[in-house]
Amino acid sequence: MFAEAIKEDLYSCLKCAMCQPVCPTYRVMRMERYAPRGRVQMVKKYLEGDLSITKSLQEALMSCILCEACAQACPSGVRLDRVFENMRMELHETLGPKFAKKALFAALQDPLLMRLGAGIARVGSRMIVAPLNIEWKLGNIPLNRLPVFNRSSFRSRVGEIVPAKGARVGRVLYFTGCATDLINEDVGRAVVKVLTSLGLEVLVPRDQVCCSVPIFLSGARREALPNVQKNLDILDRTDVDAIVVDCATCGGGLKKAVPHLMEDLGLDTEKAHRVASKIKDVSEVVVEYLEELPIERKTKESPLTVTYHDPCHMVRSMKVSTPPRQLLAAMDDVRFVEMAGADQCCGGAGSFQFEHVEISAGVTSRKTANIRATGAQTVATGCPGCRLTLTGNLLKTGDPTVVHTLQLLAERLRA
Repeated sequence: MFAEAIKEDLYSCLKCAMCQPVCPTYRVMRMERYAPRGRVQMVKKYLEGDLSITKSLQEALMSCILCEACAQACPSGVRLDRVFENMRMELHETLGPKFAKKALFAALQDPLLMRLGAGIARVGSRMIVAPLNIEWKLGNIPLNRLPVFNRSSFRSRVGEIVPAKGARVGRVLYFTGCATDLINEDVGRAVVKVLTSLGLEVLVPRDQVCCSVPIFLSGARREALPNVQKNLDILDRTDVDAIVVDCATCGGGLKKAVPHLMEDLGLDTEKAHRVASKIKDVSEVVVEYLEELPIERKTKESPLTVTYHDPCHMVRSMKVSTPPRQLLAAMDDVRFVEMAGADQCCGGAGSFQFEHVEISAGVTSRKTANIRATGAQTVATGCPGCRLTLTGNLLKTGDPTVVHTLQLLAERLRA
């Protein structure tokens, strides 16, 4: 099951430890088993027959956040992220997923089940958690800080074709992802408002499904294939200029992880690469038309102080860092302040924060300390998972609010 081409990377590791200072889990735990170098040696020993798959080995290898910082820092070019992704499949096939993961995978693979679960969660939040002000935590996040699900699917209400405002200058396909469709409709409205104001027609395929990154990065690579294939069929179009995402995880998955998945499983990658070539974060698209953006000029007497957090999948998988900052700089009434370690992981990493609570808390505490040091009133970012983590951990009086960069921009467009 382990891709032969990736096995070779294991013998390129020089054990130089250049990966350790950038690894968020090692910085918290300070143990070799939580460092990329240590994990590589465990994978190598397993493939050589000197280690068996056990719960202990699973815990050590699954404690990796898959932030890709180690792969970026490696002087030998070891594709550590792909090594660990392949090993996760070995773990999954041997030990199987826990019940909670099985339930999550089932929901992500079935849109109807996902929407049913979202509806139940919305009712529970409004009728139980909010009225009783329940302070229990899910991982490190208080229940009353979890987002409330949309009344109904964003895609079902926005329509499959949203016309451009004024003369049409282009057409984009909007891959909303699960978060915008079911939870963050405010982000979806902001994205559509900004894109259409630029003269872009926005196509929103109603039958798109979960990108399946949470499934196949957990090791369930084969289980993810139906969703992956369906999305590739929907997205492989010649009549759009770009495929736009507002979620770093979806973007990184479609641009990088899906082609790697297909390659590792020995499947045809042609369609995956065609789709990947058109994937763009929404900030990239907006920056291309920045001069035409109808931004309302506001006074700078009391500017809003904003800092920016780079989601791991955006800054490393998608290689997008500058465009969101350019958008913030274009707003007259925003004072942008760069935080220390802006591109370091926030500790959320999807379900990681609920499965590895102690490690996640240590990683997140570094990020929240860096945010507070800026004195910012608002944190902008481009990942719903990061927004969930930061909103759930910035709990002190005076802590900033957390928003998507496009929300700030949409608020400043002229009517």
